[in-house]
Amino acid sequence: MTTLTSAHTTYQHANKSLPAKEALTWLKEGWQLFKKAPIKLLGLSFLMLLIAGLLQALLGPVGLGVSKWISPILATFMWLAIANLAVKGRVSLSGGTLRSWANIALWSLTGPAIAWIQFQIGDMLMGAESMAALASGNIVDVPAWKVGLMMGSATPINLLLLFVPLLLILKHHSISASFKNSIAAVIGAYKPMLVVGVMMFLSVALAPYTFALSGLVLGPIVSCACFVAYQRLFR
Repeated sequence: MTTLTSAHTTYQHANKSLPAKEALTWLKEGWQLFKKAPIKLLGLSFLMLLIAGLLQALLGPVGLGVSKWISPILATFMWLAIANLAVKGRVSLSGGTLRSWANIALWSLTGPAIAWIQFQIGDMLMGAESMAALASGNIVDVPAWKVGLMMGSATPINLLLLFVPLLLILKHHSISASFKNSIAAVIGAYKPMLVVGVMMFLSVALAPYTFALSGLVLGPIVSCACFVAYQRLFR
């Protein structure tokens, strides 16, 4: 184990010898955690997708940007629900301070930035006209695998920043410390984290084939496994 310290945080993370199969342990324990409240977690997952979708549909041209900004904030509520389930044995959205939520709102600005990267990849895969139509919510005749690849293209960035909201809302770290420590932890346990990355990719890339059911169902299970990873990598 290696101990890293900064002005804001002290934590331990696994070294690079942590085997890839450790991810299977995280997934197994995450599944057990999910089974404690599957209906509530699935319902929360559906509600998050519904809110993001309604914002995008109802706010006109700015709806897409607002949706991409709000989505990471909504995802933080999912993290809180899972954390409270793991620690207190019940799903609850309570937690965090005014300052930590302000930091969450600032961190969520990465949502539109990451979406911009996805759109650039979408332009290369499907063309600017098709992407403009998709962004407007119109049905476009493009191969599903291209849409899935575009949606999953943000996985490397999302993987590196995976623990940022947890560090912000549960540990009350600064944004800079949360970014640094999340990236360090993921790189420090890169073998099992690559397996986690594959699961994250599949949960979104399969959405065009499953009408978003992959993200709706697989998403909370993967999130539970990621929370177990957070518990193991951070002390």
